[in-house]
Amino acid sequence: MVKIPCHLRKFIRERLFPFVPFIIRFSRFSGVLEALIDTGSPHTVLSTKDALKLRLPIKKWRRGEPISLAGFRFFNHPISNVTITFRKEDNNSLQITVPKMGVLIPTKINRKVLEEVKHIPSIIGNDFLEEQKFALYYNPSGRIAYLERE
Repeated sequence: MVKIPCHLRKFIRERLFPFVPFIIRFSRFSGVLEALIDTGSPHTVLSTKDALKLRLPIKKWRRGEPISLAGFRFFNHPISNVTITFRKEDNNSLQITVPKMGVLIPTKINRKVLEEVKHIPSIIGNDFLEEQKFALYYNPSGRIAYLERE
């Protein structure tokens, strides 16, 4: 059984939500990020804030499926052959390569919009959880959260 520890962080209305740290690698880009685990989201995506942290060329990446999130419009720009590395409970690594995921690119890019969307985190969505056969254990009152698969 594989367990990936998550941490709980105050997010919306100061409530605790599960976040998981990971290392991402694709093309010539890599970095250490964290994502909200959102079982209500159909998409696993990198946030605009994380795209800027990784120095992705977001002004050139203005294509992809249009989606709405938190009152904003984005292109869900596809990236391919993405390797995600998690730290397991035993401190060993679990490396997963996904053929495709998205990057949230605002449909309008200017300083105001980039400032307004910076609170939106990267998201591990239901697509990733289903494809990789992960279950989320989440107990906010016990301050415990982890991903698990057999």
